[in-house]
Amino acid sequence: MVYDFDSLRPPATWRGLAGPLEAASDALVRVDERLARAEPVLADGARARAHLLDAQAALHLDGELVALEDLVLHEAAMDVRRPTLALARAVAVLADRRRLAAAAPGRAFSGDGWALLTGLAASAPDDEEDERDPEDGEEPAFVAVDRLLARTRRTLADYEAGAPAPRAATDAPLAAWRRILDETRDLPALLAAAVALDAWLVLDPAPRRCHRGLLAAAALLRARGKATAHLPALALGLRESRAHWSRALPLPERLAGLLGAVETSARLMGRDLDRLALAREVMLRACAGRRRTSRLPQLVDLFVGTPLVTVASAARGLAVSPQAVEAMLAELGPARPRELTERRRYRAWGIV
Repeated sequence: MVYDFDSLRPPATWRGLAGPLEAASDALVRVDERLARAEPVLADGARARAHLLDAQAALHLDGELVALEDLVLHEAAMDVRRPTLALARAVAVLADRRRLAAAAPGRAFSGDGWALLTGLAASAPDDEEDERDPEDGEEPAFVAVDRLLARTRRTLADYEAGAPAPRAATDAPLAAWRRILDETRDLPALLAAAVALDAWLVLDPAPRRCHRGLLAAAALLRARGKATAHLPALALGLRESRAHWSRALPLPERLAGLLGAVETSARLMGRDLDRLALAREVMLRACAGRRRTSRLPQLVDLFVGTPLVTVASAARGLAVSPQAVEAMLAELGPARPRELTERRRYRAWGIV
């Protein structure tokens, strides 16, 4: 399949993209600056939730539904329902996004960093399931986490083994996409990211990994300095925007829709930051009048900074007893976040 990059040349095309380009650029720069200036606990909480929401949205775009609560609880090994194949895929997308966000800006486009985007390069060998006895010096909690990760890797391996694509069939589209990426070097950052994403969706260089095109565009925005404080959640923006992407549409119309998705992503990130700030303010009001040694404000920041909190995790994070955490939860009263498991035991709370 050939990508029609030359249709961007006529001046009329540029005039048609000027409005969406400016709106997307303004929204993205504004929310990135807000995250850079926000209190660390708020910024970290917004970024953590963006990873989860974007992974969920990426599956939704592929026609699979994963409840956000299921994804959060699965990560904490607190599933209330039997994990599905779609949930395992969401976990893989989430891992890809976190690896890319943790990497240095621009690394994904140089050297061995291409594996972060395509998944086609050689990767590290899978770890085998840890069968060690918990009494051999390792805490049981860590052994349980190792086993959970091993189980998730096996599920994903079974999925990937379903229809492996020949290497030769994947190399040509990837090479074509990289040529398009080289041609965008002189374009504005937002437009270059939109072209890169559109070309990925058209050429499909990594079959069954459509989310990587969205991550590639987000990584390009980071590398070009448009999103230094976060990795844009473009899957979420594409799902929530009014634009409908289709190969049948003219290239300028497709690009305008993708720029609208970038703008929507930025606005949703700003809205989530506002939501976390409001939730934190409401919970901190319940801390008024407490002793200076009270750990309640720290529990509030734990709720804001992480998507899910259990009694055990809060006890470890605050260095208090589980009974003290239960007492603090009672003190928060109706201000505390929603309980996610709907169980009487092994409960979890989170702002999701």
